[in-house]
Amino acid sequence: MRDRIQIIVNPVSGKGKALRLAEDVAVLLRSQGCTVDLKPTQKGGDARAFAAESRGFAALAATGGDGTVNEILNGLPPEGTPALAMLPSGTANVLAKELGLPRDAAGLAAVLREGREVTWDLGVEHRSGRKFLLFASAGYDAHVVHLFHAARTGPIRMWQYVWWGLKNILGYEAPSIAVDLDGTIVEPDAAWVTISNVPSYGGPLVFTPGAKVDDQTFEVMIQRGRRRGDVVRLFWAAILRWMTGIHLKIRGVTYYQARRVRLSSPDGRPVPVQVDGDPSGHLPGDFEVVPGGIRVLAPRD
Repeated sequence: MRDRIQIIVNPVSGKGKALRLAEDVAVLLRSQGCTVDLKPTQKGGDARAFAAESRGFAALAATGGDGTVNEILNGLPPEGTPALAMLPSGTANVLAKELGLPRDAAGLAAVLREGREVTWDLGVEHRSGRKFLLFASAGYDAHVVHLFHAARTGPIRMWQYVWWGLKNILGYEAPSIAVDLDGTIVEPDAAWVTISNVPSYGGPLVFTPGAKVDDQTFEVMIQRGRRRGDVVRLFWAAILRWMTGIHLKIRGVTYYQARRVRLSSPDGRPVPVQVDGDPSGHLPGDFEVVPGGIRVLAPRD
């Protein structure tokens, strides 16, 4: 049983749904004798700062989407780290899907108080020091993420990602990405690289079906095709994989397992990077898996 719990909430996530959910969970936990510290954020960086002060709590719940979870993950103290939890109310909620989290307040309160701890491999990008739970990439998706976040003015909806993806495909020019896996250059001129801890990407998309959160490696997807049709084909295959469970082989797409992935731009062109669905600078990037680097709360079986 956990009796000291901190809940950090992005109050604008889900048009206020996140705040209502956090308050409902806090009321339930307090009625069960728990001490709950509910902390709404007011600006970017608040979640990270609050997480840095979470030492001594048994669990820390991020209320919002995967971006809120990532910000909190990067603020956790190096010692006395609480188990990380999520109260999902964002757009993609990839972490919630991977953990099989309930969506109701009573179910989520039970996860915080009595849920099992899952040992989860952690990703870290060494140049920036940024940590991640889900995935990082350079290629078409990162290009869209950077454009969309630069233009967004409020909460994100999934259809907005789809729209931005569609409207930017016509003018897209694939970058050149050199890929080094565990010290060996396996591809000098990739167009899209995804480094993943989980099969799911967002919505119905499955780009890395062999990824596992506890196998001490990333699954790395490398796309070599440089035409716009290659991008479209990859998205369709990801959707069909989700619908049917069938893993389609796509020409020019290969998969690897690696513990350390170094990506660079041989021609010096700025290549955007996204981490856990948010912009994260540009290449070069140096990504490494930290086996069992974080404890995450999941429902009891």
